[in-house]
Amino acid sequence: MDRLEYEEIEPAGAHRATVVWLHGVGQVPGDLVAVADRFGLAAAGVRGVFPRAPVEAPSLLTGLPVPCWFPQSLVALDRFDVRDVLAAHRALTELLRAETGRIGAGRTVVAGFSQGATVALTLALRYAEPLAGTALYAPYLPPDLSALLPEGGPSPANRRLPVWIGHGARDWIVPERSGADLRDVLVSWGHPVTWQRYPGGHEPFAGVRASLPDFLSETLGIPVPRPAGVGPTARAS
Repeated sequence: MDRLEYEEIEPAGAHRATVVWLHGVGQVPGDLVAVADRFGLAAAGVRGVFPRAPVEAPSLLTGLPVPCWFPQSLVALDRFDVRDVLAAHRALTELLRAETGRIGAGRTVVAGFSQGATVALTLALRYAEPLAGTALYAPYLPPDLSALLPEGGPSPANRRLPVWIGHGARDWIVPERSGADLRDVLVSWGHPVTWQRYPGGHEPFAGVRASLPDFLSETLGIPVPRPAGVGPTARAS
């Protein structure tokens, strides 16, 4: 896999942290640029990095080629080649090393939506330095998560990686149960997991307002503004 193309948002002032955002199947970096803009992360000193998935596979709806991190049928999320996922990891690990070299792994979060969320999680769990955390919306539990990790589990550096998971209750592409199953596995492994259920469908970070900024503030150690008018965060630990 060639070197990844990516978009970026520089912080408005001093660079205090970085979030690397991985989009879903059929999306482009701009879909998650809009999410970062909605949270006002640049104003909080957070650099945003938005790589573009370099692989193309036929869309379930149109049959036309669409961007994805690895070929996969959306009607059979358990069908994919582990080698394709590991190929995505290689290119993304190179990008992540460059970003952690700027600010430090402990000031870096990897975030993703749908297929991008599953890649973000496994990328973070494999990483050799302790990251601040990972934020996932509509992730799914691979049939054998351990097959995507070195020696069958997280790297020693990220065995207690904090994880934020959001999922839409009406998601017809990645059912909520899949995200909840992933949550349960991660909790059983000892990860601190923040779980948020939202009423929407399969849209990137739909309905998220206070919970994710709270998570970023805690894990990155910087104040990220929290919008008003949203209920409390639910944490599973």
